[in-house]
Amino acid sequence: MLLAFIVTMALLLPTSAQPMESANAAGAPRATADVPPSRQRLLPRYDLKGEEELLTLTNQERQRVGAAPLGLDRTLTSAARAHALAMAERHQLSHQLPGEPALNQRLASNTLHLLRAGENVALDIEIDQAHEALMHSPHHRENLLRGDYNIVGFGIARLGDQIYVVEDFGESEPPVSPSQAEDRVAAAIKGQRPLKRLQSPTLRRAACSMASEDQINPRQVSGLGPMRYVLAYTDLRPESLPRDARRPLNDRKLRSFAVGSCYAHTPTYPNGAYFVAVAFY
Repeated sequence: MLLAFIVTMALLLPTSAQPMESANAAGAPRATADVPPSRQRLLPRYDLKGEEELLTLTNQERQRVGAAPLGLDRTLTSAARAHALAMAERHQLSHQLPGEPALNQRLASNTLHLLRAGENVALDIEIDQAHEALMHSPHHRENLLRGDYNIVGFGIARLGDQIYVVEDFGESEPPVSPSQAEDRVAAAIKGQRPLKRLQSPTLRRAACSMASEDQINPRQVSGLGPMRYVLAYTDLRPESLPRDARRPLNDRKLRSFAVGSCYAHTPTYPNGAYFVAVAFY
């Protein structure tokens, strides 16, 4: 039995590594749960056993459709628990409570590189009933079974006979070293033009300067010597060349290039992004 609204939010991190925007994928309004005054004196508590049950139920559903099981992630679990507790304390069901950071900020971590993320929230009285209700809602089901998600965190806050449930999903991969990122960019360029690659530690420093400033600034590169083109960009995957790369790659006068990359978590990119600088000669 579904006692109140279930809302869902699927946040996709753009491939161009723009800041995430909060979106309600189900198009449902934020809902406030009606709680009797007598229940307001109760203190919410975490249900750790319920979290384990949700993980089991979720991976069973994924196995049925041929999706890989989700791994439990400490960062997502911590974020989910904090949000579940906040909802229970305020008796409110929402993806972002007043004064609370948005999902991308709640999931930010110096060790977690998220390519995309999503969240389900629910209010019910039993774990299995909450899970069943989520599975019967298309947008929530999509989050639960999405094939590119590989990690998850659950948070359940019990308040009397009700449970506030948060499921935070993510697609994560460990960030690569600067040299590995530069090799990926170089391979992407060579895949389109057989240009000679030059080594330039200065370009890496320029990329890291952009990261420290939290902005794309081609001037960090243009002052490093004579070159025909400068390409500066951010992305969750450094090998994803931006559209601006077409112009230099179509210039038949080019003979060589150099790459610099720097990975960083910044206020604009709290879940991490690669800052890339490419010089074409």
